[in-house]
Amino acid sequence: MAEVIKIRKPLSISPLKTGQVLGATIAALGLADSMALMHAAQGCSSFAKAFFVRHFQEPVALQSTAMDPISTIMGSDGNVKKALDHLAKNSALHLVVVMSNGLSEAQGADLKRAIREFRVEYPQHEKLTVLTVNTPDFYGSLENGYAAVIDAVVNQLVEEKRSAQTRKKRINVLLGHSFTAGDVEAVQRLFEAFGLKPTLLPDISESLDGHLGEQDYSAVSLGGTGLSDIQRMGESIATVALGYSCHSGAKLLAQKTGVPSYYFDHLGNIEQCDRLIELLIELTGRQVPDYINRQRRQLQDAMLDCHNELNGVRIALAGEPELLGYWLAIARQVGLDEQVVVAPAQQSQLIEMPTEQILLGDFSDLREQLKVTPAEVLIANSHGQMLAQELGMSHILSGFPIFDYFGGFRQHRQLYAGIRDTLFELGNIVHQRHEHRDIYHSPLKQHWPEAASQRA
Repeated sequence: MAEVIKIRKPLSISPLKTGQVLGATIAALGLADSMALMHAAQGCSSFAKAFFVRHFQEPVALQSTAMDPISTIMGSDGNVKKALDHLAKNSALHLVVVMSNGLSEAQGADLKRAIREFRVEYPQHEKLTVLTVNTPDFYGSLENGYAAVIDAVVNQLVEEKRSAQTRKKRINVLLGHSFTAGDVEAVQRLFEAFGLKPTLLPDISESLDGHLGEQDYSAVSLGGTGLSDIQRMGESIATVALGYSCHSGAKLLAQKTGVPSYYFDHLGNIEQCDRLIELLIELTGRQVPDYINRQRRQLQDAMLDCHNELNGVRIALAGEPELLGYWLAIARQVGLDEQVVVAPAQQSQLIEMPTEQILLGDFSDLREQLKVTPAEVLIANSHGQMLAQELGMSHILSGFPIFDYFGGFRQHRQLYAGIRDTLFELGNIVHQRHEHRDIYHSPLKQHWPEAASQRA
């Protein structure tokens, strides 16, 4: 049980918090042929796009309703309707996720009412599916916005009751925001290895994995969970929720369809991975695939290899609660000593995490705590780089955004293989910190100029 302490101060100097709308956009881009529409000023979406383009190194399907001072005062429903009318003319677009932000929430915008009016005024766009999500910036963080989209998908798109026809090979897999495109690919391969056909929600393994599309540019998401698959989630044999941020969606899905749900906080230690494998054996009756057994043994070997290097190393953690849960599991597994743990916003799961104390604050609060209880390694997003340099700490990039490391958006960290690679990364960065390796010179090396003169 952790003691959660809120740092009270009038302003944030070095923010750790990322707004809800960014998390909502990530989840929205995991839906097939979709576009995220932010009900906000044009500058709001442009600022968010800058984060996404730097993180994913790709263009992102994000638009805004372009609220201005007049519509902010007099009412902005017209902006929503005009934006949807404009977007609906794109034949490739099947789903629009309309999200509020701090500006539209403070203005009192009613997104559901605006969509009802849009249906009446623009009947020609009846085939366009529109999802509404409330994601105010003044409450919660990225994790809340991500969870809100999953909840909205279940509430607004999944059919009401469990179908009498159960597809025995179909299984719903809800994924938390800590699962990168690389993690999602590994999860999909795992379920398919047991003969299952997973419906991944959201599925960013194709839409945000960094690949060259057949077209020069696409205005909608490239890949993702199909609308028909979402609507038929009630026909699956079970729902597996991987990550804190999708637990509420899995509970709603179970209540709505009657499909049983199984919950995992993360896949950041060998116990949670074993639990998932045991569940798949129970659901399918199949044996564990050979490649899974081999990856598990590789993880065990990595734990032995890295134990002496990592045991007792002092670390500092800063990030969304779901990510903190993953890294604390890693820490407990190999004996890392977390000195300071900072979260950007209150979440119900924080109190259950295996650490003594969690601060609700920002990077400036983390800096003050590290001056009292120093650490050797900082695990945070790219905004922590300056702090790590200032205090002489090593820095492992994790979370959103990551804009100074190629491939960070799809780095594989979950399941046996992901944990193995994470331990190697930790071990190498700690080893380089404590023990500089000199360049190896073989005693058998020939001195080529001398050898040439001898032959002459």
